[in-house]
Amino acid sequence: MRGDEARLVLGFPPNYRPTPAQVKAAYKRKVWESHPDLFPSHQKPHAESNFKLISEAYTCLLSVSWSCNKCN
Repeated sequence: MRGDEARLVLGFPPNYRPTPAQVKAAYKRKVWESHPDLFPSHQKPHAESNFKLISEAYTCLLSVSWSCNKCN
């Protein structure tokens, strides 16, 4: 996942550089909205994929290596 994609997933503009605190707050908000346990069984597969995407975006934006191709 690229950094711009990760920022969009968490609700930030593509070129914005959020602080770690902003990333954490956005992550918590998005996870709460899309947690698979909050959805009926027929919607769980979609919620699980959303949840994984949000987790990947969070990891990408908080990665120690901002210069890696995967996250930038």
